[in-house]
Amino acid sequence: MIFSIVIPAYNEEEAVLDILRRSLAAAAEMKASGLGLDDVEVILVNDGSRDKTGELARSVPGVIVIDHPVNKGYGAAIKTGFRAARGEWLGFLDSDGTCDPRFFADLLRLAFKDGLDISVGSRMHPASDMPPVRILGNWGFRTLVNLIGDTKITDIASGMRVLKASALSRLAPLPDGLNFTPAMSVRAALDTRLKMGEIFMPYKERVGRSKLSVVRDGLRFLGVILDTAVTFRPLMFFGSAAALLAAAAAWALTSRWGAPTGLLPYYLRNGRLEDWMIFRIIFVTLLLSAAAFLIALGATAQSLVAIVNDDERPTRGTRFVDAVLARHFLPWSAVCFAGAFLLNRRLLAAYVETGHIPAEDWVFPLVGSLLALVGVEFLAFGLMSRITRLLRERRRS
Repeated sequence: MIFSIVIPAYNEEEAVLDILRRSLAAAAEMKASGLGLDDVEVILVNDGSRDKTGELARSVPGVIVIDHPVNKGYGAAIKTGFRAARGEWLGFLDSDGTCDPRFFADLLRLAFKDGLDISVGSRMHPASDMPPVRILGNWGFRTLVNLIGDTKITDIASGMRVLKASALSRLAPLPDGLNFTPAMSVRAALDTRLKMGEIFMPYKERVGRSKLSVVRDGLRFLGVILDTAVTFRPLMFFGSAAALLAAAAAWALTSRWGAPTGLLPYYLRNGRLEDWMIFRIIFVTLLLSAAAFLIALGATAQSLVAIVNDDERPTRGTRFVDAVLARHFLPWSAVCFAGAFLLNRRLLAAYVETGHIPAEDWVFPLVGSLLALVGVEFLAFGLMSRITRLLRERRRS
């Protein structure tokens, strides 16, 4: 078995010699440590450095050096190293001296022991020299990822980890920038076929100036988290938005909102609504229609994601929505149409006979329109769900 260590480097002339020598020493130790490694290769990717990084790296015997003519980014450098690597297991660490290459042995042992696809070294512990502002940012991002993926990750942006080469196809595509590591963490957390674990690792402050921008790269980290959440958990994403809209509609129905009374309490008390309430009813109708659309969209998109990712294992939320809604779009559509008709049958009969409807009954056509609109939405998503089921059955066969 071969283990490949990939080291991306950009303008790291102050630290590159030290990290390469330490990596080679760690490689020799790992081959003799009983891990079952036949060879450990060290690959440095010089990512368009404008200093002596490449020249110094080539002066170290036993290191494979690959040059990017121009700077392509942290993630792009790692991916270049992965493409050149021979190993069944891949590892990478930063070239700035913050991580100890000898810790790769611990990461491999953890992966072998627990049957992991990805093993991560976590910097989030009291003995870490990680700057406070980055600890705070990492804490916020990991909390968001753990909420989305129902995981217990402590460090989503660690720059030292090992992974099976065979896992790369399920992680792709990964970005070229510094958001490479959080993207990998989020995709692994959300893909039920990948198993990821972590252990605390030693972490020292870097040599030289950091290339991480707290604000710019923090926004990129947030973007990749949300983008991956939509890609892997569309039902959770759109379902949360639908729940917020439904809650806003309930609030608009029951609260006074600058008026003498709420709509629903007034109607239950008087059996009618006043003309000044029409705009709020229209607002509530739009909110509920959008909520129904988003939950249906999330359920349908989740089915498509399961097909694309070849992952048929649903989460608890997916099972519930699938059982209550996604498998019954067409019946729910029929219920909505029937409700719209029954609610307005008296007014329809009056309109046929007299050519107009009583002005005081304007609320019924509005509510009926909402039900009819939701019925059309459920009918469309029901047809899409049928296509999705046929695609799933075809793939299984």
